[in-house]
Amino acid sequence: MHGYVFELFTSPTCPYCPEARRRVENIVKKLKNAILIERNISEPENAELARRYGIMSVPTLIINGRYKIVGLVSEEEILSYLYYNY
Repeated sequence: MHGYVFELFTSPTCPYCPEARRRVENIVKKLKNAILIERNISEPENAELARRYGIMSVPTLIINGRYKIVGLVSEEEILSYLYYNY
């Protein structure tokens, strides 16, 4: 099985970000070799990384540095992406 790095871009004022974090945490618990890195875009280094990824809104989930899921999506949608693309 592949390893997964989930980078979740959030902000302190985002009303959907806590739920997005909970959903990704649940997925990480189910998978082997998966980690979650939460990146608060109000921190300068994370804001710069968000610009490089082309992130315009939060929550945004980057999987393994290359796939972007924007908005609050279900765990099933994320798992479906992993199933079909990895």
